[in-house]
Amino acid sequence: MQRLAIDIDIVAYVRNLLDGNEPDPVHAVVLAELGGAESIVCYLRDDLRTVNERDIAIFKQIVKSYLNIRTNLTEDNIHKLFRLKPDMITFVAPGAAETIEPISIDLNLYFSELQKYIVELRTNGILSSVLVDPQIAQIKLAGKLEFDYVELNATKLIESEDMNSEVETIEQLTGIALAAGKLGMGVNISGNIRYDNIQDIKMIDNIEDICIGKPIFNKALSIGYEQAVRDFISQL
Repeated sequence: MQRLAIDIDIVAYVRNLLDGNEPDPVHAVVLAELGGAESIVCYLRDDLRTVNERDIAIFKQIVKSYLNIRTNLTEDNIHKLFRLKPDMITFVAPGAAETIEPISIDLNLYFSELQKYIVELRTNGILSSVLVDPQIAQIKLAGKLEFDYVELNATKLIESEDMNSEVETIEQLTGIALAAGKLGMGVNISGNIRYDNIQDIKMIDNIEDICIGKPIFNKALSIGYEQAVRDFISQL
């Protein structure tokens, strides 16, 4: 059963950009869950352009569904999250200055470092996940590392130039998700997923959480956050 996971980063980013307390990501989390969201996702960046440790501590107290925190491989951030104990930690590549979007990690480059942290996560009762490009080599490495989940980056679906390439991308994502499942990992998906392409994402078997942020925020500006979440769920 596919579930909607709300990425709250855009709300925190706008708050920080305005150098104030609003819009309040905590309020957005409450409204998202009232709207039916079954998971809350955010990104503890090294530069703190989105959420901060205090935000996550509050999320931990109020989230009634599921809390998934993305993080770079920064020891300080990771150990903050060990203390806060979210339900899941998703590892991503170092954040880019020009965007707040998480970047897929290359498991070849960080294999030994991740191996250490996955053991610590398991010891602390926290599920482990990693954002990767949909490549079979990356999925095999994730399986070798014994991640609990992989998060597939579906950005290429948006970059498809015509219907044939779009169908090819969906088939690729479907095959990768199936391979991850056979290796014992759950599968989440993110990456420019919108109201107008959710029907394509629904075609992919073995997907659990569909992570979306900006489209919900944009629609919420006109109809409200809770209703924007409800409208997206109605498409699932």
